[in-house]
Amino acid sequence: MSNTEPTSKEIYDTVVGYVEHNTGGVQPPLIHDSSVVCSVSWNYPDEHPSRVRSAIAAATSRGDLFRHIDDSGEYDRTYLGINDADALERKIREYHDRSERTTRSGAIRLQVANKRVADLRGEDNGE
Repeated sequence: MSNTEPTSKEIYDTVVGYVEHNTGGVQPPLIHDSSVVCSVSWNYPDEHPSRVRSAIAAATSRGDLFRHIDDSGEYDRTYLGINDADALERKIREYHDRSERTTRSGAIRLQVANKRVADLRGEDNGE
């Protein structure tokens, strides 16, 4: 093991930071998990992508991120988001304020994000 090998914590922090910085604004409040794996793996080219996937699993089990699987299409898509009601609500607002149009995928992610905020706040929206 070399001294330059990233620790699990470094990969974990990079994953959570990547989701934090690449959601909201002109981007939807949730991001495809495959984008996270691919992009974070670029930061650690000598590491197997399974370490990034393990960091995602750890972040979802610890409650820093949440995972949503959209099975409404031809194939399943997995999205990740920040698992904090205030931060997620801010990202929803930023997306509404900055995006000029919403794609079908963006609309699905907005719907999921809004439901997650309600769930985190303990609000019953009648579903």
